[in-house]
Amino acid sequence: MKFEIVGEIRAIEMIASGRRIRVLAMLRKKWGAGRWRKMKGIALVRLRSGRLREVEIHWYEAHGMTNRMSRHVAVCISNEGNEVSLQMWKIYKVLPDADASSEGLIRVIDETGEDYLFPEEYFAPIDLPSRLQRSFERAVRERGRATASTDETASASGLSRVLKRPKHRA
Repeated sequence: MKFEIVGEIRAIEMIASGRRIRVLAMLRKKWGAGRWRKMKGIALVRLRSGRLREVEIHWYEAHGMTNRMSRHVAVCISNEGNEVSLQMWKIYKVLPDADASSEGLIRVIDETGEDYLFPEEYFAPIDLPSRLQRSFERAVRERGRATASTDETASASGLSRVLKRPKHRA
């Protein structure tokens, strides 16, 4: 059901935390480790029809999150209808956007260097090892400086060039 929260949420309370949350594994897989809590509160919402209702809403939040969200990356596995904006099998920087995620969308920096929303099923999230993550971020920064834009994508082949070790001579 689609709705918009109008005003402030009141009477907020925690109803579950940690292992008492039934979907904890899914939350950790999608958003990362943290001290997850399931919350509830009362809010005035506008329904799709425009009608206003006072309802009890539930949501999840996490404290102590790592910086994983801002460093999240995904590989493009489908680009149907977006061939100019997305390249298959290319790694893209993902920007956190809870509203988009609730609609089944993901915000990425595309080939134009701008951030746009695409269907989540177009991407497979990947966790890069810390060494590779640092190299990816360095490649993104270098590419941005070289092109004087905010293009934050890097191809897998570009990553391999960054990670190649110099050959040792005997």
